[in-house]
Amino acid sequence: MASKSRTDQFEESVKAAQSAFDRDTFKHLIDRMVSTPSPTGEERELATFLADFMCNHGLGGELQSISDTQANALGRLPSKSGGGPSLLIYGGIDTHIGYGQDEERWVARPYPQILKSQAVWNGDEISGLCAENPKGYAACAIMAAVSISKAGIPLRGDITVGLGAGGMPTLSRPGWSNHFIGHGLGALFMLQRGVRPDYCIFCKPRWSVSWEEVGICIFRVIVRGGISYTGTRHVVPDYPNPIPKLPHVINALEDWFKSYTKKYARGTIVPQGGLASISSGSTFTPIVSTGCVELLVDLRPPPELSPSQVHRDLRNCLDEITRDHPDISTDLELVLAMPGAATPKENWIVQSMIRAWETIEQQPHQDPQNFSGYTDASAIRQWGIPTARLGVPPRARTANPQDTMPMNRFHVDDAQRLINVIIRSAIDTCSRSFEETCQ
Repeated sequence: MASKSRTDQFEESVKAAQSAFDRDTFKHLIDRMVSTPSPTGEERELATFLADFMCNHGLGGELQSISDTQANALGRLPSKSGGGPSLLIYGGIDTHIGYGQDEERWVARPYPQILKSQAVWNGDEISGLCAENPKGYAACAIMAAVSISKAGIPLRGDITVGLGAGGMPTLSRPGWSNHFIGHGLGALFMLQRGVRPDYCIFCKPRWSVSWEEVGICIFRVIVRGGISYTGTRHVVPDYPNPIPKLPHVINALEDWFKSYTKKYARGTIVPQGGLASISSGSTFTPIVSTGCVELLVDLRPPPELSPSQVHRDLRNCLDEITRDHPDISTDLELVLAMPGAATPKENWIVQSMIRAWETIEQQPHQDPQNFSGYTDASAIRQWGIPTARLGVPPRARTANPQDTMPMNRFHVDDAQRLINVIIRSAIDTCSRSFEETCQ
């Protein structure tokens, strides 16, 4: 009997692993994930559960402690023969909100059910805080590796599931002494402490394989004025309250964001800017107006644009506002800078994921468009690890006015399509020698 060709062996391995996916196990996993609070800085409980889950489902589960409240979870599937490339399948586990309704009264009143860490099922669709992004994607990363392990595929390269804390673009919380809890903390810790793969598959939104994304720069714009007393404003020659000046500043910034996007848009990247928050004054002495107003501005630079150039561009915008309105004085401070990063499109892992996507979808892959979302994939790429990113297909749903960010509902059918792509690319990559993937 003739021996099977390499292609036949590959297709049999992929089919076996995809067939090993268990929907009930996936539903149990994601239900527990959504129902376990894990706001940035407090992911340890969820990471502990995930490490145990992976231990019980064919992977070498490991809790990677970062602090008393933060931890990553790792799941290892070692090669059976060696000599192949190592692969990281990455998903985040922290949520951007979820610290408690008192702390987050600015989110919505009353606080909507869909933004709570409580899993609600409607058939095969789960809803709850971050049910899709990032928790659904982390569940897909786990189940892809679990399915490969269950099928007993003889891999040449190691697979590691990396579930990172601190992935959300979050600054320190009020009252916390730890000032570094987000912006890829878990991914960076992982890469420093024993996980240095040759390639990475990164699970995040968009049903199109991407290889580059923007960075993020947070600036503090301070609009200067002077404290004043409401009872004497009619006798003070120059009323110094800076709040009435804000419309000029805000409208000018909103117009400038559009020109910033137009200036730097290219290819898959359409960098955006926006106003994130306004803070000023004392709520317990309201008879005295504030002496300054602080605006937080979020700007997304493409990979080739340095944070220092973004700073210059924004400073020029503020100077123009002052020229048009001489009574407006502003200061500018850089609060946070995370550069964008890219993997060459021709890199092995990008092309492997595109091939896998095309096989699953039975149509040519279309390059992503209009990207301006920042993730810790940029941090991983900054460390020289080629990374391909993919999410799930868009799903037509009835609009939910309480769900203003499309990341809190996840359907098992969509998850399975993503898992099938990951399985195919992971086996394609880790069943070869490392040298083959470098050609």
